[in-house]
Amino acid sequence: MAKLFCPKCGSDADVFYDNVCKQCFIGNKTLFECPHVVYGRICPSCDSVFRKGRWQSGGKEEDIVISLVKENLEINGDAQRVELALTPKQLDYSRYRIHVEAKAEIKGAPIDAALDTELRISWETCDTCSRISGGYFVGIVQIRADKRLPTHDELTRCMSLAEEVAERSRGKGDRLAFIAKTEEIEGGVDMYVGSIKLGKQICRAVMDTFGGKFAESPKLVGQKNGVDLYRITYALRLPEFVRGDIISVDGAVVEVQSCAKHVSGIDLETGKRFLENFNNLMDVKKLTRREDAVSAVLVADEGKTIQVLDPLTYETITVKRPEFLSVEPGNEIQIVKTEKGIFVLP
Repeated sequence: MAKLFCPKCGSDADVFYDNVCKQCFIGNKTLFECPHVVYGRICPSCDSVFRKGRWQSGGKEEDIVISLVKENLEINGDAQRVELALTPKQLDYSRYRIHVEAKAEIKGAPIDAALDTELRISWETCDTCSRISGGYFVGIVQIRADKRLPTHDELTRCMSLAEEVAERSRGKGDRLAFIAKTEEIEGGVDMYVGSIKLGKQICRAVMDTFGGKFAESPKLVGQKNGVDLYRITYALRLPEFVRGDIISVDGAVVEVQSCAKHVSGIDLETGKRFLENFNNLMDVKKLTRREDAVSAVLVADEGKTIQVLDPLTYETITVKRPEFLSVEPGNEIQIVKTEKGIFVLP
């Protein structure tokens, strides 16, 4: 069988690419190019990176370094199945040396290449961090409770929800979704936010968890390019009632188990489940709390009613038997005394 040879260099060859051997085919081809020095701008406070004319969320420093070099690589337009491997080595506070290796195919011919480049970082404060450090804000979310003081757990959860909302919004590209300052004051907490949209999002997230309502109060603070600038105060009020409250609602006496968009609990007279939209409740009044309950002796169980010994007057009082009662006569039960009468607690 006659041997095949490359018409360009005369070497023996079994496979040809564009009628020449592999060495001749790839000999004058460049797989990729990269500048000897690449420049990048990174915020030292939040690791944001400046690219395509604006600041964007970054990540780990080494990942940013690799991404900046990749953006400056020019891959041969005919290359297919390209595999890149970038290995960064930090030289000092603002310089990295990156070794780049690449493998690919051009018209079926395997080709590989490698080079080293240097990334020089300019550490600059981004627009968001600059605004935060300068005390910039456009809105205040004031969290209070209606006709009571909010609990420490409620305020802690509200602040955690606010941070979660801000983080999600920043992840979606809203760089003004930051909380510049949080002040815990007597009766609640004030959060200074970087965008009007974030203020509303925080209010809705808190209301989805706790219920309540909020109102907006804009205040004119100046003008920019002929446009009025406002700061908005969001007055958010948590619901009046919390778990363990005993309330009178539309004629029923209910122990509250949760209060958000809906009030859920136990009707203490019947023992049945209570669930109503908070905004639909008309005649609502707090009577007492579970923590004010006292022990009393169950004297008799007569089916539809029971007899309870009042622990203060020692009088026997007849009340309606709730469905949840499972205690035998002679044992103690927990009761609450209210202006609506005596009620057994589950």
